[in-house]
Amino acid sequence: MNDFRGVSHQTYSNYLNEHFLGSEGGVNAFRAAADTWKGTEHEAAFLSLCRQVMTDREDLRLLIDRLGYGGHPLKIVFTHAVRLLGRVNPVNLLRRRQAGTAQVELDVLAGMLRAKLSMWETLILIAAKDPRLDADLLRDLQARAIDQIDQVRGIIGATWEERFFAG
Repeated sequence: MNDFRGVSHQTYSNYLNEHFLGSEGGVNAFRAAADTWKGTEHEAAFLSLCRQVMTDREDLRLLIDRLGYGGHPLKIVFTHAVRLLGRVNPVNLLRRRQAGTAQVELDVLAGMLRAKLSMWETLILIAAKDPRLDADLLRDLQARAIDQIDQVRGIIGATWEERFFAG
């Protein structure tokens, strides 16, 4: 558990738990995007992305637990607050698809996925010195994040004209 020598357990634990906290916001952001795109061909893609992000979040939680870095009680309370507020979708409150805020919403989703990708890439680097990490799993999670980014980019590519050009 926490007897691995040479690692700053405080930094490591905080890093992982902060990403875990952020992942709750990611799940909520993809649910909100599904609401924005309700009734379109992209609604199913956002619901699928939401499920994918939830799966990745569970893998992160299991990794944190295996390392013995379980969540701090205050962070757990904050996670519940994020969960409650997350459905508000402050980026696109009116859930309008033909507005600039819809593009910002898509940009934020892509950015969240890039942050997750960066975390997996960082953990792959750490795995070279920390044998407690499963490098194969981390590479799989890295590939999943790249695929998720590509999915959002595909939606952006399919929909940008309706936001930026009339008629």
